[in-house]
Amino acid sequence: MKKIFVASVLMLSTVAYVQAAPPASGVEIQTITNAIDSMDPAVFAKLLTENARFKFGNFPEAQGKAAIYQAQVDFFKSVKGVKHRVIKEWQDKDSILAQMEVTYTRHDGSEITLPVTDIFNIRNGKVDGTYIYMDVAPLYQPPK
Repeated sequence: MKKIFVASVLMLSTVAYVQAAPPASGVEIQTITNAIDSMDPAVFAKLLTENARFKFGNFPEAQGKAAIYQAQVDFFKSVKGVKHRVIKEWQDKDSILAQMEVTYTRHDGSEITLPVTDIFNIRNGKVDGTYIYMDVAPLYQPPK
């Protein structure tokens, strides 16, 4: 009985340690999504390397902080709000993969939630590549 109790305590301690451990990449998905959800491109730009790449669906790829900043400015003009919900994430030392839902608020106040998968390449604790895989077309269709 004592052996089972000790093993259970050790397993719980290990689980608590794993959950509390910082991400191997040095960047947390919640930090990234909060920056995007702020709808302030300057907040996201602080997380980027100088020559970062940004590819959102079928939009042209942007490279460098200034180009990514402008791409976000242009996109944010088309929506009133954005909110990400992380469903599942995977990390290693230089990347984050996240399965999410993103809820967009249109200018008319209607909302649409779309599935999205993002890959973030990380270099030296900064986002070096953002690759957003989603069909954003329903956002621009009339609300049902």
